Amino acid sequence: MVNPPFQEDKKLQISEENYTSIFNAHWKKLYIIAYRRLQDVALAKDMVQEVFVYCWQQRATIQINTSIDTYLRTALQYQLIAHFRKMDIQDRAFSYLYQRMVEVHGQMPDLLTQHDLQAALNRELHQMPDTMREIFKLRIQDYSVDEIANSLNLAEKTVRNNISKGLHQLRKALAKDFPEDLSAICLVLYILLT
Repeated sequence: MVNPPFQEDKKLQISEENYTSIFNAHWKKLYIIAYRRLQDVALAKDMVQEVFVYCWQQRATIQINTSIDTYLRTALQYQLIAHFRKMDIQDRAFSYLYQRMVEVHGQMPDLLTQHDLQAALNRELHQMPDTMREIFKLRIQDYSVDEIANSLNLAEKTVRNNISKGLHQLRKALAKDFPEDLSAICLVLYILLT
């Protein structure tokens, strides 16, 4: 029997040489954990992929003080926590927005639903330049400006400028679609992205 290139119970540095072996040995286990928590095949695959992408991008600086299995499971748990936290924040923000609009306007001329607002936000996000869109995706996932800058290899000022320009673009676009509800929408955007 051929020995694997790494031992499960020993500490290890991720390198170009052992990355494929680590990926092959752990991907399925991590996917099963993610799927059990999320009950969504595509989302579970994305979460696991994000863990391995992070490991690849940070391979030169990662300090593993446990076994690789423990490290990867912990990294996945952080991804899952961030995902559920983001979902909770978005759900609360959109619920607040919807409730606030109903309170302020009593009867809205055309029923604005969370779905309509989400569709408008998604449409605007997809029209943003790639870098700005990536920054917004990470910010919505509750990454700090510093974490986003490190993750995308950008200056913090560039990240802040993109968030500012993106918020301006979102406010401008949403003002056209939802002029009566703009103040509540801007409040929610501010809560989510700053």
